[in-house]
Amino acid sequence: MAQHNEIGKIGENITKTFLMKHGFSVLETNYRTRYGEIDIIARKDSKMRFIEVKSVKVNNLSETENLDVQPEDNLTRAKWSKFVISVETYLKHKNIPKEIKWQIDLACVYINTETREGRVKLIENIHKE
Repeated sequence: MAQHNEIGKIGENITKTFLMKHGFSVLETNYRTRYGEIDIIARKDSKMRFIEVKSVKVNNLSETENLDVQPEDNLTRAKWSKFVISVETYLKHKNIPKEIKWQIDLACVYINTETREGRVKLIENIHKE
């Protein structure tokens, strides 16, 4: 497995733990559509949350503000479009009633692979329905 894929999987696992500690129920992970993948589907406060996880490797978790590339920089316009289509596909295929509230969140994960520690910055409601 390529290193960026390993970092991505580690980031998703760190995010799942973070979400559960913050009152989310994780419903599904790595839901694939022909357009792309939804990393985490969760529920909190009767709202469905579709969470895209973007991870970066860092040397020091206390110095994440000065990175050349932030995790959110990796959510390109093309990836965003595919993610939104994947969410719409999920809602349709799972017959989720239109009354159910949902939103898209972005989990930015900073991973120190030497200390095996991570930090999550959750940006909520980057797309609201």
